[in-house]
Amino acid sequence: MLDQLPEFSALSPVDAMGQSGSTLFQNVRIFDGSGSPLSEPMNVLVIDNIIQLISTDSITPNVGTVIIDGGGRTLMPGLIDAHWHTMLIRPTPAQSIVGDVGYNNITAGVEATDTLMRGFTTVRDVGGPAFGLKQAIDDGTVPGPRIYPSGAMITITSGHGDFRQLSELPRTIGGHLSRMEQIGGALVADSPDEVRVR
Repeated sequence: MLDQLPEFSALSPVDAMGQSGSTLFQNVRIFDGSGSPLSEPMNVLVIDNIIQLISTDSITPNVGTVIIDGGGRTLMPGLIDAHWHTMLIRPTPAQSIVGDVGYNNITAGVEATDTLMRGFTTVRDVGGPAFGLKQAIDDGTVPGPRIYPSGAMITITSGHGDFRQLSELPRTIGGHLSRMEQIGGALVADSPDEVRVR
């Protein structure tokens, strides 16, 4: 993978993302995930995060293009994590609910960058308050993978997504929202009518 290339790992996360400009990977064998064997040595030109050209012939780069000599190593497409929780990777569920929201957001941003550097360019966030981090990644504030957010989990009392604390008062329909619900982590719905309200 790219992080095994010394030239690539020396780049900052923002440079590595190639947010603007172009990157030319030279002398790489391509793994495309289709079951085909690795390609012969190829050159790959990426402009503004989009693969523009793959060729066995030399590619003449534009001025300012970052050139990475793959040395015959393998280049592969970005991975997709189909079950990811933006706010539940670094902090524990308890920390993400009762901890400081600002701190949790910062640690989620660091984890997003680490996730990208591990080769995951797309993640499906399957529950939780992911919209702020998605926005920060999309506008270039934080390097990270493309996030497809689901929003708050809908759960039943004591269900998989019920992270309410034992010290919280029982909920009534239309009553006070739990901390978990206030931060957008999960919503409790114990009947079809409550699901419709949510």
